[in-house]
Amino acid sequence: MQNQKPVLHILVVGFHHKKGCQVEFSYPPLVAGTEGKGECPSGWKYLPTLALPDGSHNFSSDFVCFNLPSLTDPEQSVYGISCYRQIALEEVRIRTADLTRSTVQKSVCTLLSLPIYGYVEVKLSLIAQAFFEQGDFSATEILVKAYEQLNACLVSLEPQEIGSTRLHFVGVPLRDLLLKWRHKILILFKLLLLQKRVICYGSPVHPTCALILGIASLHPELISKGFQQVACVKTSRPMSPMPTFSTPVEEQHGDAPPCRTTLPAIVTEQEAPHEPIAPCREADELLTDPDGRSIASAKEAALEETTTTPSSSSSSSPSSGSSMEAAGGGDGAGPNARPAAALLRETSVDTIASNFSSLYAIEPSEWGAPLRIFHEGVLCLPYISLPYMDLLTDPSVKGYMIGASNVLFQHKRQLADVMIDVESTLIDVLDGETKREMQLSTEDLRFVDFVVRHVQTPKEDAEGSEAWIRDQLYGYMVALLKTSLNADGSKEIEHFNAHFMGAFKATRCYGDWLERTAGGSVPAFEGLGGGHPFAGTLSVADMKLRIAQTMQNSESGRKLNQAVTNTSRAVGGALTTAKGAFSSWWTSFTATPQGGHMTMQGCSEPPSQDPSPIGSDQLGAADDDAAAAATDDSVGREQRNRTSESAEATGSPKHVIATAEVAAHPTANNSVVEIGREAELLDRGTSTATIMAGEAVTDQTNIPRRT
Repeated sequence: MQNQKPVLHILVVGFHHKKGCQVEFSYPPLVAGTEGKGECPSGWKYLPTLALPDGSHNFSSDFVCFNLPSLTDPEQSVYGISCYRQIALEEVRIRTADLTRSTVQKSVCTLLSLPIYGYVEVKLSLIAQAFFEQGDFSATEILVKAYEQLNACLVSLEPQEIGSTRLHFVGVPLRDLLLKWRHKILILFKLLLLQKRVICYGSPVHPTCALILGIASLHPELISKGFQQVACVKTSRPMSPMPTFSTPVEEQHGDAPPCRTTLPAIVTEQEAPHEPIAPCREADELLTDPDGRSIASAKEAALEETTTTPSSSSSSSPSSGSSMEAAGGGDGAGPNARPAAALLRETSVDTIASNFSSLYAIEPSEWGAPLRIFHEGVLCLPYISLPYMDLLTDPSVKGYMIGASNVLFQHKRQLADVMIDVESTLIDVLDGETKREMQLSTEDLRFVDFVVRHVQTPKEDAEGSEAWIRDQLYGYMVALLKTSLNADGSKEIEHFNAHFMGAFKATRCYGDWLERTAGGSVPAFEGLGGGHPFAGTLSVADMKLRIAQTMQNSESGRKLNQAVTNTSRAVGGALTTAKGAFSSWWTSFTATPQGGHMTMQGCSEPPSQDPSPIGSDQLGAADDDAAAAATDDSVGREQRNRTSESAEATGSPKHVIATAEVAAHPTANNSVVEIGREAELLDRGTSTATIMAGEAVTDQTNIPRRT
């Protein structure tokens, strides 16, 4: 594939209501000698199911990254990026007979010879938008032009623009991933080194693909030079998803080159063949950091700093000798080692991290980068569909990191060592031994906390930027490989978790690295001390980090968090209800009674000047009472008045009678209330004398006298 174009094919995949997913157009044709419509090679039989992922009908748009084995080279892979769209049928200007549903689902897809997913994704999004806006899916001339222009653009690029720090990292949302996954990003980083069976699931598919490619991009030069065999495996039996070759795949060992470049011919001419460890290394002047300085100059500065350290202090105590800023560079304690001078370290984490420059200043080719993680039956498939499930059960497949959206993958737990829920950032480790290997040490927690804090407050092309993040993980990898050369059981090994280091040293990728570096004899490691760069004494901050990490990762911690959340909701609801009941009771207890009571003294007071309006019913009642009082004869009226005056003189209390008018209208005017009450009192009478006097008068006036 060395002389092939960067873009191999551009195609359209649609969903047919009877045939399902199918290739509707391809340029150049996927099958030579055909029109490129409806044909698909037998080795890529299920390519349409990758371009149109499971569950895509639930979304209007999505991006899918996938890998395929090459049809011509058993040791090469093909990289695909698909732009999916779902539009309403009304938006289609020219409709054909196969458009029978209310929506149209199609994908514009490209197959690449370089793993530059993000770079092509940006351009493919514009191509797909223009293709759909036409409203005529038979007009494919725009796709042919896009194919030609993409290839012309990539071939015309300078070699340094296709380097490991350029096109391969475009579109990878590294900062967003770190802010979302936080310390778990280091767990996934180390999980990739163990070559386990990992299934990431989620829908839509793009976040899953971004997670897998983002973790891979953190490993030095893994995407640019270690992705050649991510989809290659020699199955034990013929399988429809995989192509068959006439000659078997011969495994290469020993003096085989660590990687095979897939760059165009104009790029391979710039390679440096004199490099003993990695002949595919690029020139030093092409490896530049975000500040514009070359890595080689940074390495020289770091070496000058290292040479100022006395050689007698080649090692230190277990607690601090593993740090990169310690005065030694040996693997064990010697007779000339400094005593207790380095036991206690007062430097801050930021001061420790500043010495990372001596780690990531080392060129990747000097220590045999990249590690061959996806090699010899270990696959990396950012997305696979359901027909590829049988491939995972083949004995030739040793490990994988795959992405899926079909719910059946979640139920096939026997296919995985680790299940990752992308949406909820949940890492479910199914094996007890793998759980111990995945535990982050205290030094690991310090390191990832330092990275996350700087990412939260980033500086352009400095601390917190994506290039800075990759530099930190690069330095972490260098320190890890250097420490792996120490003897098992040493304090430096424990800084990276002894269980993890034991599992890592048993992997195929680590054994391959030892073979390519003659047992780990890397000249660039001679000036470095083994151990974790964030090693140091325990502090309260470390305890907080450990508790937070345990609460987020362990099953018991998650249950406790859920219980606390549920309890807080229940207690909060109960407190709110109790507060409301108490407030209602207190209001009813302290409120002023309605329709105030009147005493005799209140009746004798002058009427108040209340400006509030008076109801017509109240006025009518008062007028009726007054008229009834006026109809009494003069004798009865005078007698009642005398009785009332005598009662006031003796100070006898009057009974308070609440009239119907007062009870029904508590806001009535006081004067009207007093008039109504007096009239009622006068009509009914309130004393025996008044009643008897009234009877006497009645007898005198109504009964005829005897003569």
